[in-house]
Amino acid sequence: MKNLKKYLGFIFLALLVLIKIQDSNFVKRIENISYDIYQSIFEENSEFNDVLIVDIDEKSIGEIGQFPWRRDVFAKLVNKLENLEASVISFDIFFSEEDKQNPKKILKQFNISNENILDSDQLLSDAINNSNVVLPVLGDVSIFDKMNSSKPKTNLVSRGGDASKFLYNFRNKITSLEEINNSAKGIGNISYLDNQDGVLRSLPILLKIDGDIWPALSLETLRLLHDNKSILVKSSESGIEEIKTRKYKINTDPNSIVYINYKKFDKEKYLSAVDILNDKISKNIVKDKIILIGSSAQGIFDFVKIPSGKVIPGVETHAHAIENIINNDFIVRNLTTDIVENIILLLSLILVLIIPKKINPKLSIVFYISLVFGLILLSLVSYQFNYFVDIFYTILSSALLFLITLYFRYLQENEIAIENEKKQIVLKKEREIAGEVQKKLFPVDFKDNEVLYAKNIPARDVSGDYYDYIQINNNELYFTLADVSGKGVKAGILMANAAAVFRSMARLEKPVSTIAKFINNQVADSSYQGMFITAVIGKLNIESNVVEYINLGHEPIMIFDNNYKFDYLKSTLPPLGIMKMEEDSFFQTSTINIKEKNLMIYTDGVTEGYLENGEELQVKGLEKNLKNHGLFKPQEIIDKLSTLLTNSKKPLRDDITCMVISGKKNE
Repeated sequence: MKNLKKYLGFIFLALLVLIKIQDSNFVKRIENISYDIYQSIFEENSEFNDVLIVDIDEKSIGEIGQFPWRRDVFAKLVNKLENLEASVISFDIFFSEEDKQNPKKILKQFNISNENILDSDQLLSDAINNSNVVLPVLGDVSIFDKMNSSKPKTNLVSRGGDASKFLYNFRNKITSLEEINNSAKGIGNISYLDNQDGVLRSLPILLKIDGDIWPALSLETLRLLHDNKSILVKSSESGIEEIKTRKYKINTDPNSIVYINYKKFDKEKYLSAVDILNDKISKNIVKDKIILIGSSAQGIFDFVKIPSGKVIPGVETHAHAIENIINNDFIVRNLTTDIVENIILLLSLILVLIIPKKINPKLSIVFYISLVFGLILLSLVSYQFNYFVDIFYTILSSALLFLITLYFRYLQENEIAIENEKKQIVLKKEREIAGEVQKKLFPVDFKDNEVLYAKNIPARDVSGDYYDYIQINNNELYFTLADVSGKGVKAGILMANAAAVFRSMARLEKPVSTIAKFINNQVADSSYQGMFITAVIGKLNIESNVVEYINLGHEPIMIFDNNYKFDYLKSTLPPLGIMKMEEDSFFQTSTINIKEKNLMIYTDGVTEGYLENGEELQVKGLEKNLKNHGLFKPQEIIDKLSTLLTNSKKPLRDDITCMVISGKKNE
């Protein structure tokens, strides 16, 4: 045992390092949080002298009409920008189908042919052909072949190996019509890679789509700006190292991903498309500028969330990417920064494991605080040079190991006995208070146990589960069954708050959605350290057998008839108390008719409870027992379950709480 304690610290150290190396979702979330904080704090001003955005805004749609516009409008827009001597015109808009408003196509449907009739698709192709235009391509995850043979306009030169095997790959593409693409001087990729939180931090500079390698729209735009024919890609066995043109060098991660350094973008760089078409923009504003054509109109829904928390039009991200390429200003997150992070983590954990054992406990705290400040300073200095080195995981890991180290030191000094005694006193008081609270939470048995029956069996002195029902008239009753995250007095107080809201709102006969909203907001206001409640809240019409319900992060509701055909009503909303909501409409309810059926609500203590043979009951076992024992009456069901789950020699792993509501039978 002593040897185990001796090596426990090193075991934890190895585990924490392994979690970091595995790059789990947990680690990525921590990295993203710290990255977003840095992006928000150090958001710089930028001139964006080279880029303008021609915006299909509300004003333009209001004057020209519903979007998408007829292609001759875009042709006119390109010609106007060409006359204003724009250097490159890049579209963040697809022309993937023939113009449905094309006059020539419309008249052709009526067998009317005239060479003088306007052909809007041809006008756009001609305008693009006569200008320096980049069109977009987007990776498509669907398996449907779009049958578009458009190819990249860029000549890619590889050095060091086959770069394509390191690139993210899409089977198909979404892009403009082949004849329109053929008129363009360049085609650039506008694909983003999905993030779990929906924040756009990075984009691929190169992407493999439909078997071809496509440069990002930003890179393709700059290639045309400087009339480059080729792009050089350097790679090694570990991945892509560098992407170069004659003028620019881009350091990416091994998969050609770059992290955008977002700057403050001056809204004066947005030019309304209708102002260009109406000749309200002077040449000195547009001349020699890169023009990005996109939309900020609300109805088109081309918006992205960036690390600073702002929501910007998607076209603006290409402006930031262009600015980053020109100024070599991307945030560097690659194999080198990963290695540095792992070295910092390992050294910090070793120091935290060894030093607190050698010095006074008070000095240990000073040491750890100094270490944290040192790590933060190192990370901040690195970020000023555009290298993002995440130290938040290191701080969290070292904090955990620091506490573990102190804990074992206290064990060696025989202080653990005093701490345990204090904890027992606190726990005893919590159990006494929580026990008194819970006695008042649970209702007496419902008057007709063939309509509704419920029961709670606590696993410990205090239960974290709760159920309630209130009959408001002879025909209607409200009901709920809930499970608090956490135990003890805090959970008891939180559940008491929720129960009080449920009872008061039910007696006022408020809608189920309103009750859910008020309970949610009360829990959000009253919860401690992220505590929440999973719950089912509903209302039963005894005469019609109609149940209106809402499942908020709880176990699926079981529905079954006397033939033991089982259905489950899964959760549709998050648990109560995650965040406050102002509108009832968020808490949408559902209805179900349970005539000649049973509706069964339970906590996970039922399905995860141990049977006499030591196995878990599970959902399939619950179904099997109901069917094999012919159980249908509410009280019989719950009494049988109670017997099954309390016969095991093992202690209850969790509270057992169950409610069964039975629909009326045919007369």
